[in-house]
Amino acid sequence: MSAADLQRPPEALFTPAASPPLTEPVGLMTTAKLMRDNPMAILPAPLFRETLLTGPYLGRSVHELAGPAEMKSVMQDNFEAWRKSPLIMRMLKPILGDAILTAHGESWRRQRMTLQPAFLKRRMDRFAPLMADAAEAVVETLGDADGPVEVHSVMNDTTFAVIERALFSDVEGFDRGEVRGAIEVLLEEIGRVRYSDLVPFPEWAPRLMSPGALKARSVFRRAADGQIRRRRAMDDPGDDLLGLLLKVRDEETGRGLSDIDIRDTLMTFVAAGHETTAIALTWALYLVANDPDCQTALRAEADAVFGTGAPGAEEAARLVLHRQVIEEALRLFPPAPILGRRALADCEICGRPVKKGDVALLAFYALHRHETLWDHPEKFDPGRWSQGRRPTDRYRFMAFGGGPRACIGAQFAMMEAAIVLSTILSRLSVKPAHGEVTPVMQVTLRPQGGMPLIFTAR
Repeated sequence: MSAADLQRPPEALFTPAASPPLTEPVGLMTTAKLMRDNPMAILPAPLFRETLLTGPYLGRSVHELAGPAEMKSVMQDNFEAWRKSPLIMRMLKPILGDAILTAHGESWRRQRMTLQPAFLKRRMDRFAPLMADAAEAVVETLGDADGPVEVHSVMNDTTFAVIERALFSDVEGFDRGEVRGAIEVLLEEIGRVRYSDLVPFPEWAPRLMSPGALKARSVFRRAADGQIRRRRAMDDPGDDLLGLLLKVRDEETGRGLSDIDIRDTLMTFVAAGHETTAIALTWALYLVANDPDCQTALRAEADAVFGTGAPGAEEAARLVLHRQVIEEALRLFPPAPILGRRALADCEICGRPVKKGDVALLAFYALHRHETLWDHPEKFDPGRWSQGRRPTDRYRFMAFGGGPRACIGAQFAMMEAAIVLSTILSRLSVKPAHGEVTPVMQVTLRPQGGMPLIFTAR
């Protein structure tokens, strides 16, 4: 079966797991519990039919957005009037510092302008062999398994190996195991929502970190600082991501990044650059495991593009159907399903007045499954991303965000996902080994309890 044959009627398509919407209003304490356990559970059913809902919360207005125009208003047209929510900032800043993900204003502009050249496609292409090596290793892991494999943890291992080698190709004096353990502790700290987090404290109010997280942060910072000092002393700091960070310059001022900027950027790349791709691959494998026709077409494409070899950057660009499957997985299960923003000044969202201090919840999950924006939105239909059908409005698909703060590593992530997915499916068949699957938001949108799948050699 070819990619063209995957233009199937809705009744022939797989209906994947979904997060059930809130069907009736709930009180403040119930809202707090839902937010703590799974923030996805607060999305109301009307938000999948409407594009903007507004309601009160602790003396402020909360604007829930699920339309392209509303997304564009906040993320593009008036982006300087909005700031990440105090909750998100208080959770991220102690670990990520003032890196590009948490910075605002001039600090963000300086870092974005300086980093942008490092993420040009021609510079990202050099990392394709690292991705292919990691893909070959994961095929061995999956193929050697006796029984079902929990693929979320395996995909996390795979994408961590890629980002680690892309950041630090040379790790003299660097204990990989110790640093990886520290990073896992820090990511767990970011993902743990507490009841105290739901109180609208100001952003400057400290969020206490656990002793284990404080120790882990110290381990990572010490290792990163040591690598930065060592590389700065070299005539050529290298061509991995750390080397690029040391060499990039702001085109306007000629200034480079400080050591602290680089250290916090490294942590941000690790935090944002492997978990999100691992989640996308986990959901993509779940989807194709439940769609044998799609799996057959993907395998045929992999055979035609790179055969028994290993896909590189050029081959990854030609894996059209694989990219469509990844985009559809990102539509159905966006890694960051909800983002929060706080208004810095009075403004508006598509004519709706907004007061300073109001909160906007950008519900990408509802946008991606919106009844008025997509044909059969609850179905797995990679054909919707073909050239003639894919959406033309950039703000209908927000897996990588949008506007000036859109994900700087989107090309890296898409190339990695295409290489890993195609390598797995060219060597192995995959079948479901689970009962009910429940998506839950724990920073990223994960399958609750993991995702067991069965892999067999072709």
